[in-house]
Amino acid sequence: MKVGCNTVVFAAVDLGTALEHVAMAGYENVELAAIRGMCEHANPDLGKDHVNEVRGLLEDSGLTATAMEVASPDRERLESIFWLAGELGIGIVNIGSGGESGDEESTKRSIANIADLASLADENGIRLAVKPHVGQAIYDGKTALRLTDEVEEKALGLNFDPSHLFRADEEPQDVARLWGERIATSHFRDCASREQAVGPPENQIPGRGIVDIPATLRALQETGYDGPLNLEVIGAFDYPLPRAMGVAAESRGYLRRCLQEIS
Repeated sequence: MKVGCNTVVFAAVDLGTALEHVAMAGYENVELAAIRGMCEHANPDLGKDHVNEVRGLLEDSGLTATAMEVASPDRERLESIFWLAGELGIGIVNIGSGGESGDEESTKRSIANIADLASLADENGIRLAVKPHVGQAIYDGKTALRLTDEVEEKALGLNFDPSHLFRADEEPQDVARLWGERIATSHFRDCASREQAVGPPENQIPGRGIVDIPATLRALQETGYDGPLNLEVIGAFDYPLPRAMGVAAESRGYLRRCLQEIS
């Protein structure tokens, strides 16, 4: 598995500084945050000059960008995101489903929208990965399987995030085995309880919470998954660099040790 770090943990700084510190924390791979209102290290609205800038920064850092996170399933936004990802050679774009948990009409609309987005992703040579998200229409293992059963677009896959599945009262290792080859990518973080709020960044560091991370990684390995494993820690928006660096470095060390122990 390709251990990486989403730049959202360094949301308080510019992309160049974020990439520099991701590399300093020991990562070889990175996921670029393109999340409006949260962290736009990648922004298609800035055009071709931005593409060249991001390419140069990635080259300078020595990092390989394995994915881009958008979160919102907005079609207009994703049209430009797919262009940007294609220009940068990034093959995976991560989104949530939108909609509301437990609302059948909302779920139907979300699935229809994702079918359209997956078709658009395929036209652009991109894999669209949907993450079950607390509170949204696709929020657990079962609703994710419904999505992949109803949407036959080959570009569609699932983003496996143990913290969201755990907060949906599921055991992530069981979901990993259930999803199998449907898993296109993986976000990774921990949580301290099954409450919907994920808690402060320190609670999200793998190994500090109560998710069975080794068992989850072992289950992923059993499925044959060998794709991105990107740390995604939310909430460090005003963290000074040393504190954000501590989150990234500790997480990387723990994940690498777990992977070595299960190999």
